[in-house]
Amino acid sequence: MEILGLIGYSTAAIAYLIFLLLIFVGKQQGFTNRLMMLACLGSFAAALISTLQMYYSFSLPFTLLIEAIKICCWSVLLLSLNNGVGSLSEFLSQPQLKKYLIICGLGIAIAAIEIIQFQQYSWVFIILLAFNLTALVLLEQLYRNHKNKFKWAIWPLIAGLGGVFVFDFIIYAQASLLTRIDFDFWYGRGYIAIFALPFIVLSSKRIKGLSPDLFISRDVVFYSSILVLSGLYLILLAFSGYVIRYIGGQWSDLLSIIFMALGSLVLFSLLITSSLRNKVKVFISKHFFANKYDYRLEWLNVISAIEGQGSVDFYKTATRAMAACLQVNYCGFVKSTHRQLEVAYRDGLNFPDPVIEQLQLIDNFCQQQHWIIDVREYQAKNSIYQGLVIDAPLLISHFIEIIVPTYNQQQLLGYFVSPGPVEKPILNWEDRDYLFAVSKQLGSYLSLQQAQLKLAQNQQLSAFHRMSAFVLHDLKNIQAQLALINTNAEKHQQNPEFIDDVFTTVASAGERLDKVVKQLQVKSGKSLDKTTQAHGLVELPIDPINLGDVFKDVLQNCRHRQPVVSVNGADDLFLEVDKERLLDVLIHLVQNAQEACQADGWVKINAKQSQQRLIITISDNGCGMCEEFIATKLFKPFNTTKGNAGMGIGVFEAKQFIEDNNGVLSVVSEIDKGCEVTLNLPVSLTKLRTA
Repeated sequence: MEILGLIGYSTAAIAYLIFLLLIFVGKQQGFTNRLMMLACLGSFAAALISTLQMYYSFSLPFTLLIEAIKICCWSVLLLSLNNGVGSLSEFLSQPQLKKYLIICGLGIAIAAIEIIQFQQYSWVFIILLAFNLTALVLLEQLYRNHKNKFKWAIWPLIAGLGGVFVFDFIIYAQASLLTRIDFDFWYGRGYIAIFALPFIVLSSKRIKGLSPDLFISRDVVFYSSILVLSGLYLILLAFSGYVIRYIGGQWSDLLSIIFMALGSLVLFSLLITSSLRNKVKVFISKHFFANKYDYRLEWLNVISAIEGQGSVDFYKTATRAMAACLQVNYCGFVKSTHRQLEVAYRDGLNFPDPVIEQLQLIDNFCQQQHWIIDVREYQAKNSIYQGLVIDAPLLISHFIEIIVPTYNQQQLLGYFVSPGPVEKPILNWEDRDYLFAVSKQLGSYLSLQQAQLKLAQNQQLSAFHRMSAFVLHDLKNIQAQLALINTNAEKHQQNPEFIDDVFTTVASAGERLDKVVKQLQVKSGKSLDKTTQAHGLVELPIDPINLGDVFKDVLQNCRHRQPVVSVNGADDLFLEVDKERLLDVLIHLVQNAQEACQADGWVKINAKQSQQRLIITISDNGCGMCEEFIATKLFKPFNTTKGNAGMGIGVFEAKQFIEDNNGVLSVVSEIDKGCEVTLNLPVSLTKLRTA
């Protein structure tokens, strides 16, 4: 037992000496820091004296005096924390603190006199018992009298010191009754002091003015934890083997050997498993170390990046903010609508069809896993992304290395795509957590902007419908006037005055109709039924339609304009959509293409089927549009470049119709290089089943 006690006290002395040196060389110079140094010095001295006492076997009384001084040092620290003392003069100015110092001095003096003069220990044990009880009371007051925020910082200190003081209280209470020390308890005090030290260190890191600037690398903690866990596991195996052997039996020795061998094999298998080691490493990093990112500052930076862009294109704003977080020069955004991808913002990135096909594979994977994809990591070790098969070199060659999905209320909005940061060869778990948090913020921003855009569009449409109600009122009045003429014509058609009134009424009706026509800027007359159906107010049964027949009607309606339209690939393709609305959409898009071209230009319609999707492209070599106009103005209602010749709702209604039928409408164009409009729609399932 003496050997165990000697090991415990000597280890405690070394541990407290190291912690004392760390505090001494640290940057903190406050009064509380000095009191912590004094208390640690007392613990080091007490452990050292106890070690020497056991090694050289000298008498115990001197050790007890050092123990009393140690308890007083810790109590002074606790009093300082209780009263929020920040300096020595402030400490001495408080009467209760001065009284405690006087009482401690008297107690130590009485103990010293009893030991030296009378060679007795009864009062020594009582004094030590009183000191420990006072320290426990101070611990209780420290925890009870402070707010929850400070309790988070001090509870490890209270737990560590509480264990030491309770253990000592039991020893000295027993010694006061029996007038002697129970050395079975005494030999264990060193180990209690060792176990208390990590708690004291943790509180010193949390309490302002106590931090010793201690740094331990994550790898050291990781491997130390693995070593401790392995040791505990082997101890458990040894104990289990001992139990097997103790139970006995003829085969007990053999069974215990087999059990130890199998247990060691299991331990070895677990240690070489990379997934287990990675999980342990992430757990330690998350719960025992500060975050790599200060999320408060990062959050403010993201908000500042969103507010500082000043762009009407919210996709551009969001991608620039993500680029700033990734520390890259450019970043694009790809929308995911009904499992179909559409490039919303490019920012210098190129998205040819092969790249879109690879992103579609990633989209299918992310719909299930919700992962951030690091293409560089996939190329190095694709086994991490089980179930994902992509052409990594192709994506990397197009500078697409990081794909960050963004969600809002569990709904996938799209993907931020960018090259990888140069200083981060592969994203670690902290980078992924950070990017996931940023993507959620940007996802909320995009959803809010989309909702505001739809609200503005609905408000414009509401105003349009209100205006239509006034127009209908005027038309009804005109209709009533003309109907009255027809009613009275048979009876008064020979009356000259009636004829004069007819001409006057017709002239007035013409003026009112001319005003209505100018107000609405109608390009071609449409019946009320068609207008109502176009706005989705009447639901009609939909049968599969032949796309070839639709294209014939388009050519018939556009034959009077130049250039002439050519059609390719429309044979035997079917769609389950409203034929009249699709015809209106195609006629509008083709007429726009004709108006954008010179008379000697060309307009082409091409249709093809890809799996269960039908892709219709309308291309021309006209004047084209810039990327900013496409992103910010093309699909907004009541925004036209034709002056009084248009209302600016044709392309908007076309996009609405395509999206209402689970399709995607996209536009690619450049100034003076023409335009290509792509309609991606589901083919007729009925036709597929009968084909």
